[in-house]
Amino acid sequence: MQLCNENIESIYVMPGLLKFEHDCLTILSRSLLSVAPEEGCALLLGTQKPANNDQKTPAWHIQKIWPCLNAWHPGLMNNSGEEENEVVNHPKKLSKKNRFALDPKDQLEAQRWARKNHLQVLGVAHSHPQGRAKPSATDLCWGMSPGLMVIVSNTEGIKAWWQYGRGPEQHHEVLLVSDE
Repeated sequence: MQLCNENIESIYVMPGLLKFEHDCLTILSRSLLSVAPEEGCALLLGTQKPANNDQKTPAWHIQKIWPCLNAWHPGLMNNSGEEENEVVNHPKKLSKKNRFALDPKDQLEAQRWARKNHLQVLGVAHSHPQGRAKPSATDLCWGMSPGLMVIVSNTEGIKAWWQYGRGPEQHHEVLLVSDE
């Protein structure tokens, strides 16, 4: 995943487990749903733990939620320099109610804070206040691949996804646990 021209993950290996520590899951849910009916967004900060004898798959530990401003606006370009209207067919009016974009200032602040505190930006979270906790076609088209995407839904709770391409079937659900 790349934000602000900096590689976030050191290794692009899908986590077998995503563990939210402390009260991170509660903070994530409340902060993202508090801006409903608009989509909320946040960065997920933490550490990667490689597979070992006790744990057969890599685990990513989310230790801090970094809420971000939804900076989406009409005419926004994706990572390929395309306007959203050119990429996805939109049956409904585009607004912050069905789109999000991380504020670049929030991204830079989160990256600096994470480095200073020996953490990494592991992924992005956003809400679907009126929809499912599953990546939409736009999420997959605009998301960073490979990368971690967590979606908070009013109806389905919180689900984590690993995106490994931009197509409709190029994502896998990641097991999510919490110590809350």
